[in-house]
Amino acid sequence: MKSGTLSRKGIGAVPLILGLIVVFAGAFLLYRNWQAGTEARKATPGQAAALPPGAPGSRTAPPFSLPDTNGNIYSSAQFAGKPAVINFFATWCPPCREEIPGFVEVYNKHKGKGFELIGISLDTDTRESMPGFIMNNKVDYRILFGDLDTARAYGGVAALPTTFFVGKDGEIKNIHIGYIGKDAFDKEVMKLL
Repeated sequence: MKSGTLSRKGIGAVPLILGLIVVFAGAFLLYRNWQAGTEARKATPGQAAALPPGAPGSRTAPPFSLPDTNGNIYSSAQFAGKPAVINFFATWCPPCREEIPGFVEVYNKHKGKGFELIGISLDTDTRESMPGFIMNNKVDYRILFGDLDTARAYGGVAALPTTFFVGKDGEIKNIHIGYIGKDAFDKEVMKLL
C-alpha cells in the first residue's frame, strides 16, 4: 500500500501533517485577527477625535426633537448658537454613571456663559426610574430620552458613553468615546466657549 493513503491503521503521515498545519495556520490567523481587534477596542474608548471646521469628516450636529422625563418635547434648535455638549449615556452603564458628577460640576461652572449640556439617555427598560436617577445624581442639566434614529444620525453611537462637543456654529468639534474625567471634560468645554 502506498504511503499517504488511508489504510486499516488510519490516516497516513503526510495527510495528517498537512491537516495539522492547516488547522494551526487557521488558528494562528484567527488569534492574530482577534488580537488586532482587541487592540483596536482598547484604543477606541477614551479617545477623542478633533474635527476642525471645514476638515474632512467635520459636520453639522444632526437636529433632533426628543422627550424629557416629563414628556415635554425638546428640540436641538433650542440651543442653536450656543456652545453645547451632547452626551449619549445609559443608567446601567458604569462609566456613564462615573462621569456624571464631573459633568454636573462643569455644567454649573459654565452654564452662565450660555453653555448647554444635554444628556440623551438610551435606556429602554429603566426609563421609569430616570427621575430618581436624576435626583440622586443632582443632575440639573437637560436629560432627554433618545431613540434609534437619533443615535444613527450621530453616527451610530456604537459605545456608551459617547460625547459630542458642538460649537456655537453648530459644527461637531470633537467626539469623545468612553469615560471622560472632569478635568478633560472642562478643558474641551472651554474650547467651545
